Amino acid sequence: MKTNNPLGFFRGMLLLGSILFCTNLFAQTTIELQQARVKLDINEQWSFYRGEKDEKVVTATSFDDSKWEKVNVPHSMKLSSNELDNCTDSSFQKTFHRYIGWYRKQLKVEANASQKVFLEFEGAHQHTKLWVNGKYVGEDMVSGFTPFHFDVTDFVHKDGKPNTIVLSVDNRLNPNIPPDGDRRDYILFSGLYRDVYLVVKNPLNITFNWEDKYAGIYITTPTVSKNNATVNIRSTVRNEQNTAVSAKVEQRIIDKDGYVIAKAIDQHKISANSDHTFQQTTGVTENLHLWSIDDPYLYRVQTLVYQDNQLMDMVENPLGVRKFEFIDGKGFVLNGTPVELIGVNKHQQYPFVGDAVANSLHRKDAEQLKETGYNVVRLAHYPHDNSFIEACDELGILLIEEAPSWIHFVEGEWFDNLELATRIMIRNHRNNPSILMWSGGLNHRGPVERLHYACKEEDPTRMTGSNGAPWTGPVHSGICDIYTPMDYQNMPVTENDFSFLCEHGSSHDALTNQFEVSKSKASANRFGVALWTAHDYFSFQKDWGMQPRRPFSFYRVPNPVNFWYKSEMTTTPMVYIGDERASRDNKVVVFSNCDEVELYNNGKLVAKQKPDDDPNRSHCNSPSYTFLLNEEKGDLKAKGFIRGVEVADFTLNKYGKAYQLKLEIEEQNTPILASGSDMRMVRAYILDKNGNHVVNNESMVSFKIEGEGILVGDAEIGANPNKAYWGTASIVLRSTLKEGTFKITAKAKGLKPATIESKTVSYNKDIRQQKIKDAFNYPIVKVDMGADDQLLQFGWNRWDGTSKSSYTLKDYNNAEVMVSAKNGELEWNTAFGLLGNQPYLAMDAVKVKGDDQLDVTFKNLPKGTYEIVTYHHSIKVLARVKGTAILEKKLNTYQIVANDSKGKRTVVHAIEPTSGTKLGNLYPAKAKFVVYSDGNGDVKLTLQNHAQDVPVVLNGFELRQVKANVSTKEL
Repeated sequence: MKTNNPLGFFRGMLLLGSILFCTNLFAQTTIELQQARVKLDINEQWSFYRGEKDEKVVTATSFDDSKWEKVNVPHSMKLSSNELDNCTDSSFQKTFHRYIGWYRKQLKVEANASQKVFLEFEGAHQHTKLWVNGKYVGEDMVSGFTPFHFDVTDFVHKDGKPNTIVLSVDNRLNPNIPPDGDRRDYILFSGLYRDVYLVVKNPLNITFNWEDKYAGIYITTPTVSKNNATVNIRSTVRNEQNTAVSAKVEQRIIDKDGYVIAKAIDQHKISANSDHTFQQTTGVTENLHLWSIDDPYLYRVQTLVYQDNQLMDMVENPLGVRKFEFIDGKGFVLNGTPVELIGVNKHQQYPFVGDAVANSLHRKDAEQLKETGYNVVRLAHYPHDNSFIEACDELGILLIEEAPSWIHFVEGEWFDNLELATRIMIRNHRNNPSILMWSGGLNHRGPVERLHYACKEEDPTRMTGSNGAPWTGPVHSGICDIYTPMDYQNMPVTENDFSFLCEHGSSHDALTNQFEVSKSKASANRFGVALWTAHDYFSFQKDWGMQPRRPFSFYRVPNPVNFWYKSEMTTTPMVYIGDERASRDNKVVVFSNCDEVELYNNGKLVAKQKPDDDPNRSHCNSPSYTFLLNEEKGDLKAKGFIRGVEVADFTLNKYGKAYQLKLEIEEQNTPILASGSDMRMVRAYILDKNGNHVVNNESMVSFKIEGEGILVGDAEIGANPNKAYWGTASIVLRSTLKEGTFKITAKAKGLKPATIESKTVSYNKDIRQQKIKDAFNYPIVKVDMGADDQLLQFGWNRWDGTSKSSYTLKDYNNAEVMVSAKNGELEWNTAFGLLGNQPYLAMDAVKVKGDDQLDVTFKNLPKGTYEIVTYHHSIKVLARVKGTAILEKKLNTYQIVANDSKGKRTVVHAIEPTSGTKLGNLYPAKAKFVVYSDGNGDVKLTLQNHAQDVPVVLNGFELRQVKANVSTKEL
């Protein structure tokens, strides 16, 4: 069926929804916000063929693709071995994965004639062409790492008939698409390897961020302090109708609990088939939560577009309020606190699947890095997947991002595409608070004016890094803001720049790592370092790619060096004994953040030591411990002590002969989704009879799965069976499209097998239903009470003596508020304020003369749960000397009793005292509590003063409805 609403649309098999007029008291429901546009995952069940085909034949709607392989996105055109299929390519990669692939899909779309239909791609390697229903739509060939979209409105059937979608994804050598054009030390894998979406918008809509410099949404925080922040939101709205329309844009800032805490509204008439860019500014002025590494608090910003009071579009972005500064002598300062950045570089590749990595594995990478304690990641050497950046927003990891390149460059079309890729990268990720800086240079080569200027045009709020090397480029930041060189030869670093060591080496015992970190910490202006790299990675410069001295293997199995970083960067007491990968000859290396460590060998104390006394590591928080063992190594145990008290221990038993396997599915914070694309790493640990990990074992482990799951790869590429890496064999688990249980069995010759069972859960393809959560758009009513001539607190509503004892709450169905005294007389007066925040609120009040009780009654308050904040700032005049008042501030003890739909009870026993002692950090005394209305009876508050020499004072109040399950503990 079709909707009669010309602005609405519905979803048949893929689309469902309508634009609904807002009739409820507090604007849109979550469902209405989700359905203001549609964004559906269309990753499943593409027909795929690798190889050249006649373009005219394969794109025809009549073409029979029934014999093609059925694949789900993310997809690699070919699974590959960890030896890169023994390819003999050089770093120019002239043959490996140089395929063209064809993807076909039947897609149903149901939308009204006025609506716009798009196909959105997060990334594909690397030249993509699109045909719909046999007609050529367009192509993208900027890079394989940046998003793009196609407007298919004029090509699709909108009535539910199948549409034939055909893609050619061409990864053949193309010298005009960076990073092609020269050599590099990473692999350009093939395929439709990032998510694909169907997007339906109304004809008045917000544009895609990457379309141009001013497209989409751009959120900045021009000023940030400890207590408040100014938020500017730029949004571009497109009118794709043949008549001019009046468009209203409402910006909402939503806190972590889901409450709308600030709004900005603007209206503009947009000409037919034109764009208009809105600039709106609001702020967070109360209860500000800053985003930081330790507390990555995220607000949400919802941008709503209306036409004739109908919601036409809505998009949501994260907002992390934080302040980045670079101060001479302090280095990098985050929210006023200097922070030393210690982290790693990262490639996105995984074994066997290459770049075709599920969102869950990208997130797992972020979780693993955060658990170790890293606070910064350089995204080498290309824009990374949205899911990794979003995870870093949520976890508190800072990022440095760069466009796809390496060392060499080519003038002309290649450089045009590199600049455009830089701009698209920034547009795509500029609203992610985790992004610290952009690269304004080329790896090894240093600063590049053209790239730096592009970065500054797109995002003047962030710094640029030069990404140079002392042996090939200038030893300074140049046109860029930050000198970000690499160092593998202990090169001198200039003190004239702020510098971040974007790459440095590693060693099996972490001594190199400690040296580099210590050297950085010795100077405030050298504010951080990033190890090359977090994981082993794939490269045709093979001596560079696979090195077990890195924190994690290409399977993401931790190596010992990882635990030094954990000792350096985390505070929970820990101690770790390095196995033979780190402890060699007669030395035992121990990593710990404790003051002292005792090492025992077969129960006998070897020594009790402090961290190594090494001037090359003297600035580290936790230099490692080196114990000399003059006897055969047996069962080792380390005990960590802080101020003489044992706080941590670790045992590394001498392992015996390999006896058994143990299976684990790598833990994540979310269940495995039956999307056909979700992935997990499955580990088979080789143990001896006593359960000790046999680290030196390299058995071939075979995996078998039964039920709703797929194990990726086979013997041809070394995936299954898989050769154990330091006693651990790994395989990639992929979900099917059907939810259910599965069982995995692992076997190896001469070893006891292991089994593990788990399940997948249903998957919702509606991305907006997944991501757009409840927003409680309850009005916040602020009422400033006082004399007729009071100075009104900015942004508050006036209630003075002219309106006597009654006030109307227009935002709450005209509910009425009344104040009264039981025995005394009400006075609406102006008193003395305070030097600090909300002074005009504090200097006026209603008080009771001759009584210690004030009643506040809410009549006809709509049914619901309400938070009330009442303000009580009182100053008593003790005497006057020559006309000057001698004042005494009285913070009275109040008792507030509520009588509401839940009965009569005391809600507050005392008033919160004025906070802070410095100018500008004072607030009026206040009380915060919850009341309940059944929509019929009154809600009455009785304010009683226990200090008889000062009257009851009420400066004003704030009222807002809250979630029904809110508790006073939450407030």
